[in-house]
Amino acid sequence: MSEYTKKEHLVIPEVIADLVETKLGDNITLLPLAEEDNTLVGQPGDTLKFPAFKYIGKAAVVNENGQIETGKLEAGTTQATVHKYAKGISITDEARLSGHGDPMGEAAKQLARAIDQGVDDELFSVLNSVGVSRKHINTTISADNIADALVLFGEDLTGDKVLLTDAAGFAALRKDGDYIRASDMGQRMITDEVVGEIWGCQILITNKIKNNTTVSEKSHFIVKPGALRLVNKRGTQVEVQREADYMRDNIYASKHCVAYLYDASKVVALTQFTGLQALTSTSGIKTIKGTTASGDTIIVIPDDMAAPAGYKWVYKLDTSADNIGQWDTALTGTTDWADSETEIAASTNTKAHVVLVNAADGKPVKTITVAIDKKA
Repeated sequence: MSEYTKKEHLVIPEVIADLVETKLGDNITLLPLAEEDNTLVGQPGDTLKFPAFKYIGKAAVVNENGQIETGKLEAGTTQATVHKYAKGISITDEARLSGHGDPMGEAAKQLARAIDQGVDDELFSVLNSVGVSRKHINTTISADNIADALVLFGEDLTGDKVLLTDAAGFAALRKDGDYIRASDMGQRMITDEVVGEIWGCQILITNKIKNNTTVSEKSHFIVKPGALRLVNKRGTQVEVQREADYMRDNIYASKHCVAYLYDASKVVALTQFTGLQALTSTSGIKTIKGTTASGDTIIVIPDDMAAPAGYKWVYKLDTSADNIGQWDTALTGTTDWADSETEIAASTNTKAHVVLVNAADGKPVKTITVAIDKKA
């Protein structure tokens, strides 16, 4: 009986591309909380500007019969660079023709998983960049801490919310009397991976909740749908390279996309500081010229970097370019920062050291040194 080459003996790019595409997203924990945008597919450029809502600032104490100051909701812009996520896999003719298992289906699943994990990592990195004003500082994850952290949502407390925690955090929460098992939840779950609920937050377990050495923090996140945006620059592309001399096919899959924080008011981080972070210029902390007297300067701290409860910003002026502060050691010789309008006499000083400290013990958690811009 003659043997013929049939479709099932070949790697057809369109077929495996469809297999990969149908499996994409299955392993992205944050995808249900992110809005996907395909409007930039086919547009030129790799550095893009997107709209992003700015934080309106913390609430102020208002006396009885006092007037509440209104703020404006601003849609600013944020800039992000498109990333290419790609992975390849080789399949020998023997593997495809042996008839054991489904090597093509497994290849598609593995490629999709690899791309998903890359995108998921980027979405988590976006969450980790949320400003300190959206952080509730704690040392343990508990029902009480979650209840207190929810205050940062203000009047926008209701609606779907997801708590992203690790296995240890879930173990602590499931012992709490306020914990609701997934089987007892009345409302629709955001994803099938939800394991329970605490104070209206659907719980998802992820290994990505861990000490972030870049920012010296460990954060659990409460996230509302729509907080994140995932902009697709190009859909998944699959290419097949035949290496006849090895009798194998190399399959490559790639996806071009970018993630960014669209609405910071929909994110709250339950944060434990684990070290002293040296901030960069991206924090937005800077000085500007004063307007009153010669030598006056103003230290500007953006609203999204406003000190969380129990912490305060302090400063020290001198001529050293080195950051000040040491982890777990009280900082002395500083002045409390008032606001982004108060003028400070800089005299002959050229550097401003701006530090976020624990208000109770003066121990620093964030530090930055900026050049002083002062009135001539």
